[in-house]
Amino acid sequence: MSFHPERRRLAVVAALAALLVGLFGTAPAQASDTDHHSSAVTWKVLVGEQTPDMAIQGMSFLPGEIWIDQGDSINFVANSAEIHTVSFGTPPLPPTTINNLEADAVPRVGGPVFDPTAQWTNSGVISTMPSPDFPTVTSYVQTFSVQGSFTFFCLVHGKMMSLTVHVQKAHSKYPHRQAYYDHQAEKRTAQIIADGKDLWEDTADKATPTHVYIGASDMVAMVMRFIWPKDSVRLGTTVTFDTSANQVVVPHTVTFTSLQQNGKPVDSGTLLPAFAGGPATFAVKFDQTGTWNYICEFHDGMGMVGSVTVR
Repeated sequence: MSFHPERRRLAVVAALAALLVGLFGTAPAQASDTDHHSSAVTWKVLVGEQTPDMAIQGMSFLPGEIWIDQGDSINFVANSAEIHTVSFGTPPLPPTTINNLEADAVPRVGGPVFDPTAQWTNSGVISTMPSPDFPTVTSYVQTFSVQGSFTFFCLVHGKMMSLTVHVQKAHSKYPHRQAYYDHQAEKRTAQIIADGKDLWEDTADKATPTHVYIGASDMVAMVMRFIWPKDSVRLGTTVTFDTSANQVVVPHTVTFTSLQQNGKPVDSGTLLPAFAGGPATFAVKFDQTGTWNYICEFHDGMGMVGSVTVR
């Protein structure tokens, strides 16, 4: 399914309200010895998390804290279809409009060597799912030549998704190996997925054939599914599609692929939770029998689709 360009642009920046709250090659060597190392090491940090079917998306860097030496590098690797950035500093444009946020999130700013004195450093959009409308990357490498502790964040999801990099003097003893960080990442991923599943189940308990939830999210995970996705109602029934199970700003649509009313396709446009300014709900009265399929135009590639069968 191809995205409407304006809506796909919004997917980059639709976490604006959450952001305003949260914001104010060669094969790399691996860290395998905590005591002796004569050459620079490239470490791996995962960006985002997801279940194999992409239904649950996480909002974390894994690990969230790492110790490296001067001269070492970090390879930030996309680990989800949800878009993220690896960002440092203050965005040059205030994140108060869609255009400003897009202008900061999409371009890569800064070179391969991290400069902590720069006002703004940005990876560009990182995702495992390429976009037809703006450039994405699947990895981003930064080399660290200056000692200190530096906190990176995701511009899309704000500082609730952050990573602290501690850069030690060259040839210092590493407190942990890569295997340690990988193990921590596995444990944290399991916790994030479990959180998402609980959120999904809790929301499903509230859903009914006439009240379908459009995803769900908290400060840890996002459920990229319509909750009550295969609906069945009688002719003349009104079904309300509702974003209120989202605690962070995630954009969605309810776009029917064939159903038309008054000569126009049935389409909600972009929906956001009420705290982000909405519109938060979309109601459809079904006056035609048949099975009517619909999608979220932002996330159908992740499997966010549904149907209503009208008897």
